[in-house]
This record gives sequence, C-alpha cells and structure tokens, in this order.
Amino acid sequence: MATLTAEFRAETERIHKEHLALEQLLTDLDVALDRLICYSEVFTDMAGADEVRRCGRLLAQVLPDHCRRGEATLLDRVSDVSPQLRAFCQEMRQEHAVVLARLQRLTATLDELDRAEDLPEAIWHLKDQGKELTAELRRHIAVEERELSGFL
Repeated sequence: MATLTAEFRAETERIHKEHLALEQLLTDLDVALDRLICYSEVFTDMAGADEVRRCGRLLAQVLPDHCRRGEATLLDRVSDVSPQLRAFCQEMRQEHAVVLARLQRLTATLDELDRAEDLPEAIWHLKDQGKELTAELRRHIAVEERELSGFL
C-alpha cells in the first residue's frame, strides 16, 4: 500500500508525537484556567492569566501548522484507502476548522481581557471558552489516534 512508505511512517510518528505535546499543552491550559478566580463581591486572582495567555499563544502558534501537516501527510493519504476512511478524514478536516475557529475566539478573548468592563463576566467567559476548546481538542485527538491507530 503506497501510504505505508518509510516517509509516511516518519510523518505519522511526528503527528503522534505532536498529539502528545498538544495534550500536555491542553493540560497546562486547563490548570491555568482553573487558577483564574474572580468574584465581583470578593476579589480577583489573576495569577493564571499570564499562563493562560502563554498557553493560548503557544497553542495558536502550533495548532494551525499541526492541522495542516496532519491533513497533508496523513489524512490526504489515508483517505484513499477506503470510502469509510475518506468520510472519516473529511470529518477530521471539518473538526480542524471548528477547533481552529474556537482557538481564534479564545485568543481574541484573551486580547480583550485587560480591557474588560465586567472582569468577572470576562473571566467566566474566558474559562468557558478555554474549557470547551480543551475538551473538544482532547476528544478530537483521541478519536484521530483511535481511528487511525494502524497508521499512527
């Protein structure tokens, strides 16, 4: 099968290693989001904000390239194996677009955080967006790893 060349195997191993690194980054982002605390009547603890920004920026740097590389080196090749894999690969491409859009919204929210008029609301919104992104991306990675395990 043409998709199982040494070059293909090397690229799929790279994708797998990137998945592991992304999972660690998602854990770091979740921890930082959990550290953000804001109650309007009590106090604001923004200790996690810089870490959320760092993780968000790093994710914004690596995720688009990872998605493009995964589509070009893995999904494009695997989709030719069978109609079922073709449909699965199309679904993964669509999920990439959804996750990247979520990431853009998160980074925009991070950029606006310091200017928020209602800081407690802005923090809860940021936390919700971040948690939705990490959960969605973790699920996506798990599905990709499981369904493409013969290739990764």
